[in-house]
Amino acid sequence: MSDVKISIVASANRIKWWPRFLDSLKNNKVSYEVIFVGNVAPDFDTSKYPEFRHIHATVKPCQCYQIGFWASKGELIHWTADDADYNEPSLNCPNSFDIAYRKYREIEELHDNDGKTAIAMNPCEDGGWPQRHFHFLFGGCTWSPRMAPFALVPRKYLVDPDKGYDRQFVSGQCENSIIMDVYADGGRVEVCYEATLYVHHRQVHHRNPATGKEMNDFRRWYPQDRERLEQLWIKEGYGHYEKLTSEQLQKAVHISNVKLFPHEPFIQTDDVCTVTQGRKGQWL
Repeated sequence: MSDVKISIVASANRIKWWPRFLDSLKNNKVSYEVIFVGNVAPDFDTSKYPEFRHIHATVKPCQCYQIGFWASKGELIHWTADDADYNEPSLNCPNSFDIAYRKYREIEELHDNDGKTAIAMNPCEDGGWPQRHFHFLFGGCTWSPRMAPFALVPRKYLVDPDKGYDRQFVSGQCENSIIMDVYADGGRVEVCYEATLYVHHRQVHHRNPATGKEMNDFRRWYPQDRERLEQLWIKEGYGHYEKLTSEQLQKAVHISNVKLFPHEPFIQTDDVCTVTQGRKGQWL
């Protein structure tokens, strides 16, 4: 058995910010590892970070995440991004993983250690509002299931046969489907409000100067990824629900407690790091 408690995994290619990310973890006492998967290699002295591994892959982000999950050893797996900062001074939380792991153990004790607890950390974006108020299956609609964009999840949901990310996802939203898997399994999401992190979106993502919206490949594939998520979990299928009020939306959709279409797992082939499986986006 590995003694790693938390595997921290990201599809990552912004090397400039990797040392900041890694340095922000150093105050945690819980045993952890960091696995970044992507098409660029570190250009700094990695010997300073013995807990860090890089896997070279030229495939879509969701596939990179799954490659990282397979390589992980932790009891829990945490999906993240390289613009995250776990020790931003204004948040005064240098050991967020210690706090989140302790919360996980407390909740598990209450549920006979059934291994069905996902812990949602508490992200703040660009010094602004805490995002936890928005993170529901339908953003801001508290009647819909709570999501966990920066979660600690038992590894079985990500590495067991026929589990993990669905290969029809390209860039994102797949983590929301995993959280729905936890609910479908009779599990739970618990928010650890004390375990904060800072997300430097505006610092690392280019934005349209006229609209202020992000201009990047990750966001570019949001509609396709959202379509897959709603196919899997919304009985009415994919729809453009953004213009509905929360009350109208609650009447218009019915959320399934089981997956409505077969899961399409990634396969550990010899060329998994170089040939994209499933929906491709603009990746190989």
